[in-house]
Amino acid sequence: MSDEKTLAAHYAETGVSRFAGNPFIEALPPLEKTRSEFLTNLANYPPIPTATTRRGNEIVRMMELSVLNDVVHPFPEYQKIGLSLATIMRETYVARNPITVVDKQRRHALATRGSKVPVPFPADWRSSAKGHSMITVSGMGKTTFAEAFLLRYPQVIQHTQYHGSPLLHQQVVYVVLRVPHDGTLRSLCLQFFAKIDELLGTNYSREARALRNIAPMVGLMSRVATTVSLGLIVIDEVQNLRSAKGDGAETMLNLFAEIIESLGISLLLLATPAVQSVIDGSVRNIRKLVSTGNSVIKPMGKKDPQWLDFCEVYWDYTFVKRKEKLDDQTRDAWFSASGGNTAFAVLAFMLAQRNGIGGREIVDAAAFERVAATEMAILQPAISALLSGNPAHLRKFDDLIVGQQYSELRALLGVISPEPAQDDEEFEECEATSLPRARATAKRSPRGTSFSGLDLPMEDPLKDTASAL
Repeated sequence: MSDEKTLAAHYAETGVSRFAGNPFIEALPPLEKTRSEFLTNLANYPPIPTATTRRGNEIVRMMELSVLNDVVHPFPEYQKIGLSLATIMRETYVARNPITVVDKQRRHALATRGSKVPVPFPADWRSSAKGHSMITVSGMGKTTFAEAFLLRYPQVIQHTQYHGSPLLHQQVVYVVLRVPHDGTLRSLCLQFFAKIDELLGTNYSREARALRNIAPMVGLMSRVATTVSLGLIVIDEVQNLRSAKGDGAETMLNLFAEIIESLGISLLLLATPAVQSVIDGSVRNIRKLVSTGNSVIKPMGKKDPQWLDFCEVYWDYTFVKRKEKLDDQTRDAWFSASGGNTAFAVLAFMLAQRNGIGGREIVDAAAFERVAATEMAILQPAISALLSGNPAHLRKFDDLIVGQQYSELRALLGVISPEPAQDDEEFEECEATSLPRARATAKRSPRGTSFSGLDLPMEDPLKDTASAL
């Protein structure tokens, strides 16, 4: 367990009537007061270099270029997405208030699934979880947005009592998963257990690896997610489902939909336009997964105000000796080298400065033209696809930038996108079914796993209670 990611619960009223009296919601950070705060809270502008810095040692200045990776300049669209995400993070707990009788009945029903005498869900329980998707071409900041937004939230909140009454819960506010390149469901599931183990010091991964079928694996996921009161799952790189074998993509989409409906956990899906080939055949599930909307961020145009603003912000982080005023010719050459893609634009600016430090000591149109013709030449097909604006070309964009040369270029400049560990085996069975009712065959982890001197909450709050269900 990481103490840095854990916060002792402190409760504050939100002012929203439907959130009142809900400890899981009242323990979250305060809501933003205005729409503009969603942008302010996401932004990150490190100290800009001074004239003295630009006159300094050339090796030092080249090392300083990595600060460009720390700049977060939010798009105006992030305001809408931020509001949606703040909403679904709280809505997920409306129907899962731990101090209510109906929630205890719900948890009891989940815990008895697959047993000889399963208990039905309470008739009046309805999931309040929501789904939202964010679709952008690679490099337009979907992952950066999610990471910047979630920085405001603790990952684990430790509850001991609420207004004088005992409340023993470890609330995992969110986890972030990435669909592997081969779209395997087993790898995604194992990521989930690894994340929980890392946060809570549990050992669910060992139990999960012993399972060879989808039904018990997802059954274990449902019990664990319920036990840790998980609020939000962020799933990145959803477009990788197009590489799933057989019915794997449909099975995973079914799982996502059931997470919202049966477990009451909200989802944020992050994908590129290549996901279209996956979702075209699953309209029913997609309606559930985008219940609060689908945000699409397109590459910037040459004359777009946000491109002009983007360039001005990054131009402040100039480390060459001769920092000239950013003129239209230089800006246009910068655009041609990047296609209006933020990641490419930052990369082009970094390379132009890297070439200029100790050399011409200036970034101008010629510097960007050189970068486009040399170091970034391998990206020209991808940039052409961006400049075309053709949806069909944009869906092929992913295939154009996953090559080893591009990965090596990003790694050279300190921009690394780690891949989740792959699991060699997929499930022996992989049917496109709803959330399984089957009982896991592996031995369950003992109840009351140690956690900072406390016990994890019981999976079944009514197991030892003579309650009149």
